[in-house]
Amino acid sequence: MSSIEVVRTVHDGERALVLRRRGAHLELVIGNVVLLSDAALETERAFGALAGAAPGPRPRILVGGLGFGATLVGALAALGDDAEVQVAERVAGVAEVARDHALAAQWTSDPRARVIVGDVAATIAARDDWSAILLDVDNGPEWASFRDNAKLYTPSAVAAIAARLRPGGIFAVWSGYPADGFTRTLRGAGLTPEIVPLREGPSGHERVRARAYVGRKRV
Repeated sequence: MSSIEVVRTVHDGERALVLRRRGAHLELVIGNVVLLSDAALETERAFGALAGAAPGPRPRILVGGLGFGATLVGALAALGDDAEVQVAERVAGVAEVARDHALAAQWTSDPRARVIVGDVAATIAARDDWSAILLDVDNGPEWASFRDNAKLYTPSAVAAIAARLRPGGIFAVWSGYPADGFTRTLRGAGLTPEIVPLREGPSGHERVRARAYVGRKRV
């Protein structure tokens, strides 16, 4: 059994977030719930790279959920200098911890990136010309980290998100488990669905550790 070491405690209002090291990996915990882990960062990088297929010019990308910053780093690496990438992170303590993670050097000084502490649904609704909206706020569309996040994946919410995309724009959801039924929700919102496997592991021995449920708005 892996040993557990508490690295730091971050107070976010009345909540205490514990950053701990379990074996080789870092976890951020609220109570008994693991909110974040850096055990699958390669899948998150690959998820962020989906932003590279977003329509331009001046693609405007929204990443829901900062985590340890891997999705943001993947998006920045896939985009040109004219891109804007906004991240909406609901938990201020997560944003604080992410700025101390090893990945932080790859995004904190990038002028294309902007991180706000706020609700992703409100951020989506604030404009109607998103090139891509990448949701990495939960374990998947059927496993919300916060109970009220479940509303993000309802047919009405996905239709509202689709309406905020540019023609050809992308809506994608990171999922740590198969949720292929979500493709019906994407299709019902007028998006063309695709399932993208996200792999992690040594070269030549990669395994599918997560998947992206992607919907593209018709041009």
